[in-house]
Amino acid sequence: MVLRTAWEDLLDAMLPARCPGCGRRGALVCAACAATLAPAPIGPPPHPIEWWTACFAYEGVARELVARAKYRNERRFLVLVARELARAVVRAPVPIDLVTWAPASAARIRAQGVDHGELLARAVARIAAVRVKPCLLRTPGAAQTGLNARTRRLGPGLRMIGSVAGSTVLVVDDVATTGGTLAAAARALHAADAGAVLAATIARTPRPGAGRGGAAYTPVSPTGVRASRNSIGSTWTSSSSVST
Repeated sequence: MVLRTAWEDLLDAMLPARCPGCGRRGALVCAACAATLAPAPIGPPPHPIEWWTACFAYEGVARELVARAKYRNERRFLVLVARELARAVVRAPVPIDLVTWAPASAARIRAQGVDHGELLARAVARIAAVRVKPCLLRTPGAAQTGLNARTRRLGPGLRMIGSVAGSTVLVVDDVATTGGTLAAAARALHAADAGAVLAATIARTPRPGAGRGGAAYTPVSPTGVRASRNSIGSTWTSSSSVST
């Protein structure tokens, strides 16, 4: 795994990035596509989360960013979204003591070879200069993907490991649909006497019928076109900062 990670980092550094929105080379997200990123829909945090922030609506380019980081293991995109998430966390109403994540299912980790939630949480914690540690263990059960909304709201089975008594804990995740995973994490953390539980996600899904959706991945990318340097990802060409 260490050799695989090092090789992927080397490729990320050597190969020009392609914008996930239009396929142009030279930046992780070109200026034109960055301009289409929609803010996350406004909504209350799922109980018992005290505060919740998200960067984008889960549609268009934002959906591509998440999909490439999560399903294609293109970790340079993880750097981009981690930086955006760290900026959003600055608005937290209270100081954060530690960062953690809701672990993926064992099947997802076997399929991907890594827990992308952990990579994201560690990257956000490093950028925000906050302590990070695993606090939650996922119990056996069905994956959230594919479940109906009512079942998803119950969230996966999570139990605490370690101590968080009195701490303000930030739970980091990629996308929130019903908020069930965040709520399950908060219940487990509060049961262990966490002082407060906050949440941060890359994206929130738009309300039913409000979003345009779109394909999970971009079509075949055009070649020979370079992106403008005026873009949110123009200087982020290596994923080495999220290696474990």
